[in-house]
Amino acid sequence: MDEEIKEDNDILEGENIETPSSNESVYPAEVRVNREQYACSHIKTLVEKRHEVELSPEFQRENVWENKKKCELVESILMGIPIPVIYLFENKDGIKQVVDGKQRISTIIEFQNNKFTLKHLKILPNLNDKKFLDLPLKLQAKFEDYQLFCYIIQPPTPERIKYDIFDRVNRAGTLITHQEMREALYRGEATTILEQLSCSPEFLNATDKGISHKRRKDNYVILRSIAFLLMYNKHEEILKLNGSEIEYKSDIDDFLAKIMIFLNEKANQQIIDYCTNSFLSAMKRTTEIMGKDAFRLPQKGKSKRPINMPLFETIVYILADKKSEKNPQLTRNLINNLKERWDKDESFLKSNTDSTLKINDRFSEAKKILEQL
Repeated sequence: MDEEIKEDNDILEGENIETPSSNESVYPAEVRVNREQYACSHIKTLVEKRHEVELSPEFQRENVWENKKKCELVESILMGIPIPVIYLFENKDGIKQVVDGKQRISTIIEFQNNKFTLKHLKILPNLNDKKFLDLPLKLQAKFEDYQLFCYIIQPPTPERIKYDIFDRVNRAGTLITHQEMREALYRGEATTILEQLSCSPEFLNATDKGISHKRRKDNYVILRSIAFLLMYNKHEEILKLNGSEIEYKSDIDDFLAKIMIFLNEKANQQIIDYCTNSFLSAMKRTTEIMGKDAFRLPQKGKSKRPINMPLFETIVYILADKKSEKNPQLTRNLINNLKERWDKDESFLKSNTDSTLKINDRFSEAKKILEQL
């Protein structure tokens, strides 16, 4: 991952960074990874005509290759040099989504569509200033016939294993966050909701723009909040998904993936409205009752602390309930008392905040506050 200066809103206090949230082994399990070879001309057909391969435009959309890198890739292909393996995720409908290799495939298709001109080639300088259609027919054929090696992760590979595989793949290059991966794999109603809520004035005001959109940090926090609202408030409405009830078992990635699939495929309009309206109502009440530092633990010294993720989802749960606005002063006092207790609890940030025990403890305390309102 490229080195970058982290600002306050790039950090979430209490977040478990890219680590498995369960000590429970998911192996042995059925892992289906198929190896395929696609010619450059065929990958173009699969993307543009058959629509069997999706480039996931919402995924890593900020990391667009500059022309020099595109030209170097084309030169490598024309020389017959192997390029890195491409990783795809195949859903139950047979559609393959590109998770690692989007820029390579995009470049290959763009070149065949004459979208850019070769420049600054060092090994094949005679091809400079040429587009695909300008190449000799033999080189066009060589480019079209070049074989791309792809690994396809197929169902029913468990969600936890998919994340583990992509963690390992990305250690050698630019790391992708689990939320970026989720939004690539499960585009649909869920990603629409997240984008809508993350851009809403209610969210931006309540957080004082304190959660970065980079690497989908804001969408991650919102997704967690909606997921726990559904689990603890509307669990009876989350019926069955793939034959089993959606439960939380100390594995946040598996849980959030299933919630996104549920929102995309199973949730009716009533549940969608519940998610969006409850979250927006909680954000409005946060601004009105708690103020702009609602989601931060008490300040220590001169530095303002980052927004605390476990605190965020807990307060959202409390303020999504209409009872919280009956006596604003009492609500504010109870939440501030909770923040002070958690701040003094050494295990609150040091231990695994995503364990089933910790999650249940947090929302048990939130329910106690609602009982007092």
